[in-house]
Amino acid sequence: MKKTAVLISLVLLLVTVFPAYAEEAHYTCPMHPHYISAEAGSCPICGMDLVRTEGGEAEDGGHSGTGIRRTAVTIAPETVQNTGIRTERVEHARFGGIIRSHGNVTENIRLASEISMRVAGWIETPDITAVGDRVKKGDRLFTLYSPELVSAQQDYLSALSTGIGGRIESAARRLSALGVQQQVLDNLRRNRTALQHVPFYAEHDGIISEINIRRGSHVTSGMRAAKIQDYSGVWIKASIAEKDLRFLYPQGRARVVFPHLGGQEREARIDYIYPTVDAATRTGRVRLVLDNEDGRLRPGAYADVIFETQVEARLSVPSEAVLRSSEGVYVVLAEAGGRFRPVGVETGLRSRGRTEILSGLDAGDEIVVSGQFMLDSESAMRESFRKMQRLQTPLAFLEVGRDQQVMIDHLVDAAIYLQKSLTGEETFRPDMLMPALEIGSHLMPQFAGTRLEYVLKDAEWAVILAQNSMTDSELQNALAALMKALAPWLLDGRPDKYRDKDLHLFRDGADGALWLQTSSRPLNPYSDGEAVHQSWPDISAVEKPKPETEDAGGLHDGHVH
Repeated sequence: MKKTAVLISLVLLLVTVFPAYAEEAHYTCPMHPHYISAEAGSCPICGMDLVRTEGGEAEDGGHSGTGIRRTAVTIAPETVQNTGIRTERVEHARFGGIIRSHGNVTENIRLASEISMRVAGWIETPDITAVGDRVKKGDRLFTLYSPELVSAQQDYLSALSTGIGGRIESAARRLSALGVQQQVLDNLRRNRTALQHVPFYAEHDGIISEINIRRGSHVTSGMRAAKIQDYSGVWIKASIAEKDLRFLYPQGRARVVFPHLGGQEREARIDYIYPTVDAATRTGRVRLVLDNEDGRLRPGAYADVIFETQVEARLSVPSEAVLRSSEGVYVVLAEAGGRFRPVGVETGLRSRGRTEILSGLDAGDEIVVSGQFMLDSESAMRESFRKMQRLQTPLAFLEVGRDQQVMIDHLVDAAIYLQKSLTGEETFRPDMLMPALEIGSHLMPQFAGTRLEYVLKDAEWAVILAQNSMTDSELQNALAALMKALAPWLLDGRPDKYRDKDLHLFRDGADGALWLQTSSRPLNPYSDGEAVHQSWPDISAVEKPKPETEDAGGLHDGHVH
């Protein structure tokens, strides 16, 4: 019971995002939180002792956000510590909008070089023999025998012997034009001996990415003998939606994620934005430059590209601190003395785990960011809100019109039909549940923001589950979910109506699942176990709805209306 009371106190932190309608103490059942009483006692459903829920203080603080009065609650320091509630300050962080794209790794052609022949001849000694051979600057690639090169060397040596500067320079220019490199010219000047097989050297580091020569190959002027590619840097060519191109600029930054490297992320720089757009796909192209010193990025590999645009300092909070409900967007403000108060905020951009706050908070404010506020889905949040939402109008006070009551009773009819189908009184037909599925669009607008809204949503979900059931066990689960959804309405909303219609409520003795019957003799749809008859609660002390809202329909053919 102590743990249950602590849990109830924590959930109250969430429900404070709703307006406060009352401040007096109430009592609720830990097992059936939809049952709320103004007095202590026992739960009429399961018999457990009711637990007191503490009221909060409505305040008009400086962070009203949406301008609605909110309720502040105080949590004992030991409770805060035991539940791991964590807070952070609201502060400025630099981030911007996110554009997601994809691309492929390609060679950086600025780091490529080609070895093209300027003279005809024959390859004598190839030192590179296959694609993939790694070379360093100054390594010999091959030697070439060429009668024209031999003749040019003789002219150069003859010019050296004359000592005439102009002739020497002219002969050296001829050798250079034929592809002879400076280190070979230096060797000729030192040794004064013509080379029959002229060597050719690599002019920078890299890997042989193309080779067209073998030992004894004949080459001609203009022929490409090999290509050297340096992979220490690569390009990423990314496709960008036409509408997003205006946000990008040269030298901008991007994050690139590589699935083939286990999701490794690297930073890249925008090198070039292509000036055209593909008319078929309505996308433009952007070229990124990326370092690849470790050689793990291979051309052709896929990459996810994330651009962050309009980066500036923005007032922000961790995204997990932001709560969303039908009333808007909220955060929970941590105040002095263990007080927690929800405030409405207006949010902007979201990036890298942070959400921009446009209004509602100031820098330095303390907000709650962990624990029970990290809800997995909207339904989980709504469940937490509903369980302890003692400050909303009780179901018994809701004004429900005659036609609206008839539509709600379609859900009750569906529960009776499922019980009969599971006990063999009816043959289950999914189309018989269609009337119960058609109520949402009619009733949701009128009852949005009330407890009945959640009853209707959960009940509709359970009916869909029943329609898709293929086995008895699936149908039993659907019936249990439908009865759990309807229980607040049956017990707190109009129990006298269903008692007057001579409906009988039973509970499975094993797991406590509920069902409805038109007869008093129990037929358990869940198992062969004990069936416990449940008495309808007496809410005569509660003010009843106006007479004209009561349903005047009668019970016929096993249905409520």
